[in-house]
Amino acid sequence: MNSVIQIAAEAARKVSQAQALVTNNLANAGTTAFKADLYAAQTNYLGVSSRDASAIPSTPLTAVDFGGGSLVATGRELDIAINGQGWMQVLTPQGEEVLSRRGDLRIENNGNLIDAAGNQIMGEGGPINLPPASTINIGVDGTISLIPLGEAPVAGATVDRILLVNPNPADLEKGLDGYIRANQDANLEPDAAVNIAVGSLESSNVNSVAAMVQMIELSRSFESHVKTMQSADELDDSSASLMRLE
Repeated sequence: MNSVIQIAAEAARKVSQAQALVTNNLANAGTTAFKADLYAAQTNYLGVSSRDASAIPSTPLTAVDFGGGSLVATGRELDIAINGQGWMQVLTPQGEEVLSRRGDLRIENNGNLIDAAGNQIMGEGGPINLPPASTINIGVDGTISLIPLGEAPVAGATVDRILLVNPNPADLEKGLDGYIRANQDANLEPDAAVNIAVGSLESSNVNSVAAMVQMIELSRSFESHVKTMQSADELDDSSASLMRLE
């Protein structure tokens, strides 16, 4: 019975990991441009011989759903969303360059253009820093133009362009910190084919209803594995009692 308990315990542990992943997805259902994590599990044979029909889940496989969320119009001039495929390069507060589709932008007092998570938006010449301006416009190609504060409202001056790239999704991975990183094979050259929708934000691509259903199914699965362990343990106790009577 020990093998049955081991199988059920390992299965329950994997289900618990899946529950944590789905819980995180649900917690980020309202996070701008969040990309949902996906979960799958392999099975390995328990013991040396593959003839043993007892199989347990091995290390779970995780992947990321890089599909786009819905575009939600806000009308705010500093809200942007990438149309279709593509990414912006941003600089994290820790100084690391990563990829993002989060477009809820704002300007700090020092002129740095950042998103709501505090990541600085990268331009084609480095981190974007803007002078005080009365009007700021972002074009569909990521070009930023503005009218400096105190100057006449004539044609705005172009000051930078948001660095838009479109690497192969196979060259991307999501870290435990939630950041999307490109591997060394990724093409991070500026891509003129990537364009943005101004005055809109991309919603999370988490399907809340599907995630709730998944949570219910995982809870039932976890309870089933726990009951299996309890039953196997009770049978072990019964067997031990019978052997003592003999």
